[in-house]
Parts: sequence; structure tokens; C-alpha cells
Amino acid sequence: MHIAIVHRDLHSIGRGGICTLYRALAPLLRDAGHEITLITQHTPHPMFEHGIRVMTLPRTEDLATHRQAVSQALVALRPDVVESSSWEAETLEYLRRRAEDRTPVLIRGDLSAATMHAWPHLITAEHELLHLADIVVAVSEFAAADLAAAYDIDRPRVIANGVDRQRFGPGPICPPTSGERITLGPGARTTTHSRLDEELTAPPPWTGPQGRRHRLVWVGKTTPMKGWDHLERLASELEDCAHITVLLGHAPALAPITLTGTETNVTILRDLPDADLPSFYRAADYLLSTSRWEGFGLAIAEALACGTPVLLPADLGTAPELLAAGGGYTYRTGHDIRARLDQLVQPTGVLPAALEWGRAATQTLATYQRLHSYRAQQSKA
Repeated sequence: MHIAIVHRDLHSIGRGGICTLYRALAPLLRDAGHEITLITQHTPHPMFEHGIRVMTLPRTEDLATHRQAVSQALVALRPDVVESSSWEAETLEYLRRRAEDRTPVLIRGDLSAATMHAWPHLITAEHELLHLADIVVAVSEFAAADLAAAYDIDRPRVIANGVDRQRFGPGPICPPTSGERITLGPGARTTTHSRLDEELTAPPPWTGPQGRRHRLVWVGKTTPMKGWDHLERLASELEDCAHITVLLGHAPALAPITLTGTETNVTILRDLPDADLPSFYRAADYLLSTSRWEGFGLAIAEALACGTPVLLPADLGTAPELLAAGGGYTYRTGHDIRARLDQLVQPTGVLPAALEWGRAATQTLATYQRLHSYRAQQSKA
């Protein structure tokens, strides 16, 4: 079976949950004997994966232009099944074609654009996409309920995201091999940067903060969804007892920036290689999340798999799924976090056994095969 996976931000350096999802699934589907084509946009960090074709489209922020380019590429490619995420509705133009003139399309839904209060045009496009899709799946129970309520569709089947258990697990803590330590200015603009592998000593969390500060790590972008404003507040409230190492993603600043990385209790990192992520989590006492919403919570899951406990907002919708096996706590205030840090016994992170990429790939492939078989039967009828 020839499978085409569409996502315009596929990079060799991880850039968010969707990128990680497709980079994890593609080799597993290839190893199961299927032909895989990834369709993305131009990137300074292109992917190279043996036995997987990468089709690169011109980079543009004009989604109408990009959707048209995706449609043209899929018409020329003629795969057996297509998948894309619901975010930015990249396959919308292709799904508008007559069913007999296109391949069946699976849409994988994360948190809805409606819940994230995204731009109205993104909400409208996502609504149409989900109603046109041949099948919709969701990355968590919370995401399934959210998509159904936001867009008046049947509750999608859940194919939960996972973690590569061979990479993410308890183990040694090693210094970083690459990546940057940065400071920020207005608009999240990088004002200074230095390569981690060229520093005489690695910054926290690898060396650990001095004194009695607990080591916390935070992963995300400067957006309301990730709760950047909450992070800034907590960094101030916990200044005397915690050092926070931020692994910052690439995205336009959607929240005011006052946390710069020049603070004595905050270190900001960027572009940490995938190989260094397990050590990043293992070296921390806790992973701290400040997210308002998560469709799944990949960084949380990776930390738990490494044995690092997590501190999650009490109203985070995916918290019950991620903490189903224990391994962390929820909090409402900085005082709650301080109380947890003061505990004499620290819990061990534990990720629920079902959350692993092999299981996700098996369920995904079975869904592809049903779609392909159904379309083949229709063609014969």
C-alpha cells in the first residue's frame, strides 16, 4: 500500500507534536512493508529517512496556495491512502474533489482550532475538513470529545499518541551534543545565543542549579495554549526554590515576553537534538506544564517514560489519561507546586503502557487498510 502523509512542518529537528507523530509513524509503516511518501514544505532542517520519500513543496504562509499545491501533488502521486492532521486543513482542497477522483483521506485530530480560539478562517476550514474526511481519528480521549463538541461530528475513534520506549526510558544523563542556549527580547526575538556543545560547562538541567533549588523543565512555545504567561508568573513565585530550564519551540510570539533567560533561576534552550531529549528529561526533578490545553501532551508523556515525574495544571483535559498510571501531580497554584517540591519522597514518572508508537502504528495501519479495502469494493460495484 502506498501511504501519503501530509504536514507542512516536518523537520529533522522536532517541531511540535504533529511533526514528532509523523516522524515516528513513517518508519514503522515502512518497516511493515508499505511505501511511504511525506509531503511537506521547504525547511532548513530537511528529513532524510532511508526508504521514505520526502516531497518538498515551496514554503508559504498562504494556506490557500499551500492547499492547492498539496492537492496537485496528491493527484499526481495517486497514493492508496492519504493522512493529514486537522490543523490548518492542509488536505482541504484535495477533499473537495469528487470522491471518485481522489484517494480516501484519514484526518488525525488534535485539539480543535475552536477550543484554541484560533483565527476564524482556521476554525471554518477545520470544520469543513472534518465533515469531508473519509474517517477522523483523535490522538486522545480528550481530543475526541473536544472535536465532536466543537464541530458537531460523531466522536472520533481514538488512536492515542505514543512514545518511543527504546529512546525514552530511565538511563544515564549526558551533556548535550548540540542545540543553543539563548536569551530573549521583545517579540521572542533571540538577543544572544551560544552553542551548548561549545560551552565549558553545560547549563541546567545537566549540571543542576546551585544551592537547594529544585530542577524543573518546561517544554513549549510562547503561546497562550502553552501557558507562557503562567510560566512567567510561576518562575517569579518559585524563584527561591526552583530553577526552570525552558526548551523553547519555534513559533511567533503570541504572548508578552518578560522572561528573557537572563534570570538567575531560568535557562532557555532551543533546537536540542532528538538524541539529547531523554537526558534533558532525566536530569530534572519534575517536568512542569503550564498548558491551558493539550490535545495529547507529548513532552509530558516523554518525561514520564524517562521516569521523571510531572506537575500538571489541575484543569488540563489530558491530565487523567497521562497520569492514569501515577507518576505525578496536578496543581492549581504556585503554593501547591511548592508543597510538592518540599516532599521528602519524590515519585517516579510512569507512562501508561498503552501509550507507545508501535501500538499507534498497528491501529493506524488497520484503519488505512479498511479505508483502502472499502474504496476498492466501491470501485468494483
